[in-house]
Amino acid sequence: MENLDIFLGFFEGLNTFSILAQNVGLAFVAILIPIAMTIFRDKDFGILDTYVILDWVVNAKKLLVSLGMILFIPFLWYITNNVFINYIGFLLWLFGIYIILRILGDCYKWIKGHKMNLRFNYLKAIKNIQDMEESWHSVWQTQNVNIQNEREFFKIFSTAIDQLLKSTEKNKNLKTISKLLSDFYNFINNRSTAFLVIPEDAFPKILKWHFEIWQKEYELSGKKDKLGERSNYSEISRILNDIFNNIEERSLKERMAYSFFEHFKKHVKDCKKVLLKDADKQDYYKRYIDSLFTIFCRVFFENIEKSPEKYDIWEFCFLEEWKITKNNLENKENIISRTSLNTFLQWAQVRILQAKEDFDRDLDEVSSNLFSELEPTLWAMFLIFIFSGYRVKSVIERSRNFGFIGRVRIYSGDIANSKEESRRKRDEAMQLAEEAEMKNTFELACLLFKEKFSKDNLEKYIKSLQELKYKENPEKENRRLELLNIFNEMMKLS
Repeated sequence: MENLDIFLGFFEGLNTFSILAQNVGLAFVAILIPIAMTIFRDKDFGILDTYVILDWVVNAKKLLVSLGMILFIPFLWYITNNVFINYIGFLLWLFGIYIILRILGDCYKWIKGHKMNLRFNYLKAIKNIQDMEESWHSVWQTQNVNIQNEREFFKIFSTAIDQLLKSTEKNKNLKTISKLLSDFYNFINNRSTAFLVIPEDAFPKILKWHFEIWQKEYELSGKKDKLGERSNYSEISRILNDIFNNIEERSLKERMAYSFFEHFKKHVKDCKKVLLKDADKQDYYKRYIDSLFTIFCRVFFENIEKSPEKYDIWEFCFLEEWKITKNNLENKENIISRTSLNTFLQWAQVRILQAKEDFDRDLDEVSSNLFSELEPTLWAMFLIFIFSGYRVKSVIERSRNFGFIGRVRIYSGDIANSKEESRRKRDEAMQLAEEAEMKNTFELACLLFKEKFSKDNLEKYIKSLQELKYKENPEKENRRLELLNIFNEMMKLS
C-alpha cells in the first residue's frame, strides 16, 4: 500500500501542463487502437498490405518513438526545472504530436480507400530483399486489379529489376531477380492480356530483359570460373522464355495478336540495329534471333489455328520474310526463314509420325500458310515421304492427316467480258497459279533435300513403286500412282 501511495502521489504532484500533455498522449493511444484494428482487417493484397500498414501507414517504429516522446516527456518536466531541457522536451513533444497526426492522416486515407498510392510509395521505397520478394509475391497473386494499377505496379517492378541488374552484388541479386520474375510468371494468368501487350510497359520491357539476359548468358558460356553466375542467368532466361510463351499464346487466342506482333517486330528490328553496329557481335545477332524465333515458332505453330484472327495474322502480322520460300532460304541474311524451317520440321515430324487424329488442323494450317508459295497437297506428300525414312511403302501405307485441300483462289475479271470469256480467263489464271505452285514445291523439295532426291535415288524410288501393287486396295493404289507421278516429274528437273 505504501508503494501505491507513492505512485499516486507522483501523479498528483505533476503540474497542470504535464497532466494535460500526458492526457493528450493517452487520448492518441485510445484513438489509434480501434483505428489499427480496423485497418489490419482491411487487407486486399495480403502480406503487402501488412507491410504497408506496419512500415508506411501506422509506421510502427515511428509510432512507438512518438508515443514514447508524448508520454515520457511530461515526466521529464516534473523531474527537472532546467529551462533549456524543458524547452527541448517541449519541441520533441510537439514533434511527436506531428508524427502522430501524420500517421492518423495516412490511416484516414487507408480507411477512406486511398490505398494504392500508399502501396506504390511503399514498393518504390522498399530496400529489404526479403520484404521485397514477399511484397511482390503478394502483388502478383492478387486478382482483378484494374489495368491502370497493373501498369503502375509493373513500372515500379521493372525499375526494381533494372536496379538489381545494375547493382554490384551480382550473384545475390540474380537470385532475387529470378525469384521476382518467377512469382510474376507463376501468377501471370491473374494479369489481363491487355495489360501485358497493349501498353508500352510490360511486353517491351520483358523483351528487353530477354535480350540482355541472353547476352550475359552467351558471354559467360565456356568460362569455367563463371559457371555459378551463368547458371543464374540461365535460370532467369528460362523464366523469361516461359513469360514470353504465355503472352504469345494468350495474344493469339484473345484477339491481341496485332499488339503482340507490333512489339515483337520492333524488338527484332532494334536488336538487329544494336548488334550489327558492332562487327564482332554479328554472330550474337544470328544466335539470338535463332534462339528467339525457335521459342516463338513452337508456340505459334501450336496455337495459330485456334486464333480467331488467324487469317489476318498470316496476311498482315507474320512477315513474308519469315515464311519459307526458296528466295528467303537462299538469302544468306535471312536467318529467320531458316529458323522457321528447322523449327517446323522438328514440330511436324512428331505430328506426322505420332498422328492422333484423322485430320490434324494445326499441321494443315501451318504447312499451308508457312509455305505460302507451295501446293499444299503435294508438299504434304513430300513431308510424309521425308519423315517416313524415304521408304515409299511406308508413305503409301501411312494414313495422311493433313494436306487434303488445295488453296482457295479468288479471280476478278473484267466486267466488260462475256461470261464465257471471263470463265476462260479465270480457268487460265487458276491453271497458271497451280502450275507455279507445283513448280515451287518441286524446286523447294530439291533445294532442301537435294541428296535424297538425286537422280540415282529417284530411280530407286520409282523402281520400288513399280514393283508394289495394291489391286485390292484402290486408295493405296491411287496413292502409289500419285507418288510415282511425283517422282517422274522430279526426274525431269534432275
